[in-house]
Amino acid sequence: MSSRMQGKIALISGSTRGIGRSIAESFAAEGAKVAITGRTVERGEKVVARIREMGGEAEFFELDVTSEESVRHVVEAVAAHFGGLTTLVNNAAPTGTVATTIKPMHEYSTEEWDSIVLGTLTGNVFWSCKYAWPHLAAAEGASIINISSGQSLAGFKGFSAYAAAKGGINSLTRSLAAEGSVDGIRANCIVVGRVVASRGDTGVHTGGGRLTRIGNPMDIAYAATWLASDEAEFATGSLVTVDGGFSINGDQAAEADAS
Repeated sequence: MSSRMQGKIALISGSTRGIGRSIAESFAAEGAKVAITGRTVERGEKVVARIREMGGEAEFFELDVTSEESVRHVVEAVAAHFGGLTTLVNNAAPTGTVATTIKPMHEYSTEEWDSIVLGTLTGNVFWSCKYAWPHLAAAEGASIINISSGQSLAGFKGFSAYAAAKGGINSLTRSLAAEGSVDGIRANCIVVGRVVASRGDTGVHTGGGRLTRIGNPMDIAYAATWLASDEAEFATGSLVTVDGGFSINGDQAAEADAS
């Protein structure tokens, strides 16, 4: 356990696995109190147990980012349980069939489009920021970290709704930073490249001397931990690209999976 985030209280959406879980464990290891959230109680409780084994403090809150009432309730419950809120990480993404919808833009149904935008941008970022804002404004050293995707910067066939929603997160982050300057809230965005599902995966990728490996969740967690800490108090409105150089290696775009 360290103390870079001592005194921080963090709510991390989609933190029962993958990038969200790694961010939660990294925050806890640095002294933050962490609210683990997601739809699956069993997975959430396992993350809580792991953090407590590390000597950290965590609690699970069941969250559905497609429900405004769920988002509002969880934000208020977290603030009440921990006595405030200093750090908001918006990491959740659509799940199920909608999340794997890959087709040309003109073939999307309105319902499919709306579902992806709802889960990615509206619920995950707009509602969470809306309801967390008063708590963040009342805290010292408050910040918002939004998790975006390389698809917001480069074109991919078949992912137009997801790309549009992630592009919206990039733009919204800058607006949040401008508005947050009045209330003492920093807002930054991490643009993620191709990342394996867990730290147990090797992420090895032989690219002829180009990109030597795929990212793993801790690559993103390290960046998020710095942005959430007071070491980054001069950073706001930033789009921090953590993609192993993917966005500057255009010849790899055709090979890349969705992140």
